[in-house]
Amino acid sequence: MNTQIEGATMNKTKRSLYIPAAILLASFLGVSAANAQNSCPYTLASLQGNYGVVGTYGANIALAFATTQYDGYGNLSGQYLVNYPTHGSTTGARTITTGSWTGTYTVNCNGTGQFHRFLTQASGATANQVDDFVILSAITTFNGGLVATDFIDAQETPSAIVAGGVFLTRRQTRLPNQ
Repeated sequence: MNTQIEGATMNKTKRSLYIPAAILLASFLGVSAANAQNSCPYTLASLQGNYGVVGTYGANIALAFATTQYDGYGNLSGQYLVNYPTHGSTTGARTITTGSWTGTYTVNCNGTGQFHRFLTQASGATANQVDDFVILSAITTFNGGLVATDFIDAQETPSAIVAGGVFLTRRQTRLPNQ
């Protein structure tokens, strides 16, 4: 009879060890699932909404001001104004050019990506541009995704607007929802 009591006590002890072990295992599995879910924190949805844009050409040769709208699905559109030196002016005259762009974008898991833009100037001139970007800061959405609040991009080829082989870099900041 003592053997049965000892065996019952041993089974009770084993059961009491299984419960904490099961809880511990479940918590590890939960952490692994959460980490797997966030293995690619940046997606097309990381660019969505309206962004204010300040562009700098070369060593401050010209400045651009723009707004860009990203749909969260890989499409973009925007309007711009560029203030640059009038080509050939000896008096420092400036030219103001306006226009718009449309295009597509890709986003990599690490927050880098690329824009493919088609520019249309108010004069009717057009150009294709490719830009590379990196997200500098983002907010977490209610579903755990990241939406960029600040990023920088740079053209891969010289400007189609400002002459002289000048490159354009832009800082884009997400505007408050309206």
